[in-house]
Amino acid sequence: MEPDPRPDDDGGRWRGMPVARSLTGDGPAERAGQWRRLLGRAEREEITDGMRLTLPADRAAASTALAVDEQRCCPFFDFRLHLNGSVVKMEVRAPASGAALLTGLFSPA
Repeated sequence: MEPDPRPDDDGGRWRGMPVARSLTGDGPAERAGQWRRLLGRAEREEITDGMRLTLPADRAAASTALAVDEQRCCPFFDFRLHLNGSVVKMEVRAPASGAALLTGLFSPA
């Protein structure tokens, strides 16, 4: 795993959030499907507390919108997006108690 060279700008607020989802019914399955479609061929790399996903830059807007929706439902996720030329790198982190949920949503199908 690559260490994160940047400080935790928000003080790690997400680390203390309860690991709970507000989506109910078919919501979690629908959201997982949205992530699978968006991240289809993304490059994945494990990082401390999470995963870095590299996508074509033309998916930046969709990545941001979906991350905002996910943050509303699951505030224990920490999302960071970095535009880097032709790609967008999205880092997603969760506390240890949310690791299984993170892996389930962001690992290849």
